[in-house]
Amino acid sequence: MPADRILFIPASAEGEGTGHKRRCGRLAAELGNRGMVLEGSMPPSGMDVELRQSGAPDGFLRSLAVFDRRISTTEDLVPWTEKATPILLDDDGEARRTAPYLIDIIPGPRRTEANASSPDWLDLPSVTRTPDAAGPVLVSFGGEDKAGLTLPVLRFLVESIGAERLITATCPESITEDRLPSGVRILREPQELKGLLGDFGLVITSYGITLWEAVAAGCAVLTVDPTPYHAKLSSAAGVPGIGKIRFNLDNRLSRSSSRALDRRLKSTEYLNRAAENLRSSIGDRRRNLAETLAGFEAPKPRCAVCGAPLPAVIARFPTKTYYRCSDCGMIGLYRFTLKNDEYGSSYFQDEYRLQYGRSYLEDFPAIERMARSRLDVIGHKAVPKGSLLDVGCAFGPFLKAADESGYHCRGIDVSAEGVKYIRETLGLSAETGRFPGDNPKDLFGVDGFDVVTLWYVIEHFPDLDRVLKVLSDLLFPGGVLAFSTPNGSGISGRRSLRRFLEHSPADHYTVWTPVNARKLLARYGFQTYRIRTTGHHPERFGLPIKKGGLLFRMVNRLSRIFSLGDTFEVYAVKEGMPEQTD
Repeated sequence: MPADRILFIPASAEGEGTGHKRRCGRLAAELGNRGMVLEGSMPPSGMDVELRQSGAPDGFLRSLAVFDRRISTTEDLVPWTEKATPILLDDDGEARRTAPYLIDIIPGPRRTEANASSPDWLDLPSVTRTPDAAGPVLVSFGGEDKAGLTLPVLRFLVESIGAERLITATCPESITEDRLPSGVRILREPQELKGLLGDFGLVITSYGITLWEAVAAGCAVLTVDPTPYHAKLSSAAGVPGIGKIRFNLDNRLSRSSSRALDRRLKSTEYLNRAAENLRSSIGDRRRNLAETLAGFEAPKPRCAVCGAPLPAVIARFPTKTYYRCSDCGMIGLYRFTLKNDEYGSSYFQDEYRLQYGRSYLEDFPAIERMARSRLDVIGHKAVPKGSLLDVGCAFGPFLKAADESGYHCRGIDVSAEGVKYIRETLGLSAETGRFPGDNPKDLFGVDGFDVVTLWYVIEHFPDLDRVLKVLSDLLFPGGVLAFSTPNGSGISGRRSLRRFLEHSPADHYTVWTPVNARKLLARYGFQTYRIRTTGHHPERFGLPIKKGGLLFRMVNRLSRIFSLGDTFEVYAVKEGMPEQTD
């Protein structure tokens, strides 16, 4: 279910300009009653009550907090982590390393990659015309012009090219008409400047949204940048500019800036070619940012295990972000899009066949054979013929094998189709439910179990802390917990963790390793007594290996010795109460 509210927090301090506020206001207006513009880095008082009325689950407010600022820190985001999922928009602050999602719309180098980066999201005019750098000039440095660029640049232009060239400027209220050079026209903070850009041949501005609006409108552009950072962005994007502007003591352009600007103004053919190149880099595709945000989920911006806020991000993709928690060591997932029918009939048919080459029921005998091996390991510690619960039992191959081994079996799964098969075809006990919300003790009317298993299920839970606590509660003292899961330290993860995460299923919220499994389970009162590495694939070592050959067998042996399989199984005994992780 997408976020209930989308909150926009624009740069609002004096001197930050008006562009951030205007953009946030437009996006909020497009979102209707789901959008809200706020000011300040702290959530306003009373916001909890207002947003909780939308029915936030587990106390978390299903909201996105979109920060439209140039520089943000992790400390700026932390106060929001109990209320919303932070998203950064065109932000190059330190918070890029921890923010759950990054959108870079305005092209330019940033300190880290973004989840999505494209000028296609800009609300650009659609005009097709040939740039004319010799035409009328517009000077625009934003609604506030914090750096005071407008007057020095206008004075230079009037002296250099003359007012008869038709020079217009957007001016903040602080610049009155009597301070302007003679002949310069004024546009007072026009709210829809992009609609007027077609009247101009050349736009002189700083690197930002106005620049790209002018490019899209068919204008030639020239940047006069207030900081080295802005100048760096201009240079990286291939925008003609004069670098960071410099002034004399009389607040006029320095000699070096004057010469640079004069050279650029005389190079009209160069300015026109550069404008054509910039326009081609935008392309004709247009995307709606408000619509994109409207479809986003609002994942909790905390570690799925220990709840640490904003752990460091290790990989970003268009619909998901991965982090590694410095506290518990878990690799976790922020997921921003969900499927409507996540575990419907296609999950065990078409999707399963796509991954394994056959449907789940076609694979039933192989899974059942695998179950017998797992039951042997479970039997080393479990009560003989005790009670067993299989969480995520699917169509029941493990339950069938466990029943034949003498266990009193029960299963729980979200698939009504699978549960029906278990009941009617296998004649075993199973219930449809979503673990851990639907507690098996209540579903089956029991006090607990001697064995609880989860085969390739444990990675599917976004709140692993709650799951591990419930698993501990389900087991009698001395009971066995057994599960299997993909191995983040297997050969695929070691060769390229980024590629491993990119291809990891979108519903795998945690990425386990054998080392971390032992440490993590100990926190919840479990003593691990066996870990088996499985899923050995010599062909994934990047060597020219012929299946079945000598090299294949050698690499397969090495994979087993060094535990490089891409999956593994964990077997642990409940020893005590779980540690408090709140």
